[in-house]
Amino acid sequence: ANMTGSASNQLRSAYVAESTAGTTPSSPSFKTTDVPILMNATPSIYESKTLIAGGARGGVGVSGLDVSGTLSGTFIYGNYDLWLETLLQGAFATNVLKDAKTIKTLTVENAIPAGVGGTLTMMRYRGVQATGGSLTLSSDADVQFSFDVQGIGSDIATTSAIGSSSYTNPSEKIPLQSGVDVGTIVYNGYTLNCMESSTINFAYENRERQTKLSSLDLCGITRGAFVPTITARMYIEANFLAIYNAARANHTPFSVTYPLGSVSSKKYTLIFPLCTFSGGDIDFSGADAMQDITIMPQYSASDACVLKLTRAVS
Repeated sequence: ANMTGSASNQLRSAYVAESTAGTTPSSPSFKTTDVPILMNATPSIYESKTLIAGGARGGVGVSGLDVSGTLSGTFIYGNYDLWLETLLQGAFATNVLKDAKTIKTLTVENAIPAGVGGTLTMMRYRGVQATGGSLTLSSDADVQFSFDVQGIGSDIATTSAIGSSSYTNPSEKIPLQSGVDVGTIVYNGYTLNCMESSTINFAYENRERQTKLSSLDLCGITRGAFVPTITARMYIEANFLAIYNAARANHTPFSVTYPLGSVSSKKYTLIFPLCTFSGGDIDFSGADAMQDITIMPQYSASDACVLKLTRAVS
């Protein structure tokens, strides 16, 4: 009998926090995701060539696994907080998350039936963390997030579940929207004109794989330097002058606040305490005259962070 192949929407993507990086909990309480965690463990292949076969390959082996992937989709309050902790290398304390240098990792499990009605096959990836990403706010659209993902190791695929593993679905379903769910964006000291779109890019420099001998796993992933950028596209009205001039000269650093969410106790506030403009270009290429702003957040000694992200805001 023929068996229809699996559809991609039959995938179950799930994750669980690790207490030791690269070690899956023995009785994991997995959380499932609304969107796929697109993971791959790509083998590093080495080969030997032989004169016996006129220089053709004589043998092939595997020297390591590159565990990487992406996680992206509509941003929903509360559903990606553990991923934000791995991204910022910190932990929520009294609902406040700051960028730090701690190690936060997850085990990711992707399960897919082998054809319709087929046996569930599970692929697991250990020591997984978001190593970069972005939040995109566009008018007339939902809030979008995207994470670059890396891991320390990958297990062989199996049809066996881990011990007494459990699976909990995300409780929140309503996506954050660019209208009522984006609060008043504040650049302290500057009165903003009407904003069309804005993106926060959580960039890390030198956050890279640490390979090791005698194993297909990594030693880990370097902590990296947190160098985010904020871009915004604004209509030119009465207030563009101050930003335009500041971006072209040395100016006093200012704080930037992005509130996300409209339901009490289900809101985020992102505060970059110390920022400077690095560009305020004027764009006449479209029907509207626009100003494209680039902002470079920097380290704030008084806040001991670059970014302060607060959840459960009323």
